[in-house]
Amino acid sequence: MATRSIEKEIHVDAPRERVWGVLTGDATYRQWTAEFAEGSYAETDWHEGSNVRFLGPDGTGLVGRVLASRRPELLDIEYTGVVGGGGDDTESEQARLWSGTHETYRLTGAGGGTLLAISAPMEDAYYDDMAGAWDRALAIVKELAEVH
Repeated sequence: MATRSIEKEIHVDAPRERVWGVLTGDATYRQWTAEFAEGSYAETDWHEGSNVRFLGPDGTGLVGRVLASRRPELLDIEYTGVVGGGGDDTESEQARLWSGTHETYRLTGAGGGTLLAISAPMEDAYYDDMAGAWDRALAIVKELAEVH
């Protein structure tokens, strides 16, 4: 199985700090990531060097670490494996598929608001569906940031 990167961007009529808060706040994170799987959540403090677990309601997901966390401009997460079977897996074929891939969020001031650009790895078989889910998720980030 191969992965390729989903690249998306959206202009948000809100300051970078507010957009960052929507991306990383527990309640808002759960809202926008529901587009990938209802009940999704993250276990992390989003600080550089911290571990991160992106989980679905069944407790499976991805595990990694925060390589860069420069609030409110850059968040770079490197995946190290998968979560399943009661623990973190960094050794299986599925874990190695994700290991070393990055999910990156860049927030740039633009036109009185924020240009949010994301890059996220995806297995080829799910690329089209997940690219659409990212479009919907980013629209929710935009809506949440602009109304707060």
